[in-house]
Amino acid sequence: MKARTSLAETVAAGVVVAFGLATIWLSSDFPMGTVTRMGPGYVPMALGIIITALGIAIALFDRSDERPRIVVALKPFAMILGGILLWALTVDRLGFFAATAILVVCCAVVEEGNTWRTVLGLVVFLCAAGYLVFIEGLGIPLSAFGE
Repeated sequence: MKARTSLAETVAAGVVVAFGLATIWLSSDFPMGTVTRMGPGYVPMALGIIITALGIAIALFDRSDERPRIVVALKPFAMILGGILLWALTVDRLGFFAATAILVVCCAVVEEGNTWRTVLGLVVFLCAAGYLVFIEGLGIPLSAFGE
């Protein structure tokens, strides 16, 4: 490993480690349970351990002199956020399938190279998978085809 470190990266890694350790400390008051019967402290403790490990990895990671250039792409952000909002606004009136199709189309148009066949395949697959997982499997009370 190279010894090139910057103060900003070291501080950022320290903040991540501190957040992970605080999560571990706060979740230690809750019962852990077992893997098959998790208590309320199980997931926060596991996440705290993962966050702490990631912070340590950030601190130890080999850094290069090159700094990545951050590019803010507003169109993908707006289309994906708009698709999520449209889904939330239309799922009750239009139903799960139509709202999910709208969401998938909004998200697919920002990706270069998608064809109508690819988008149609995504719509069919994600609508079917979402229906099976959320409506049938988890029993979420959503209408498949609207009111």
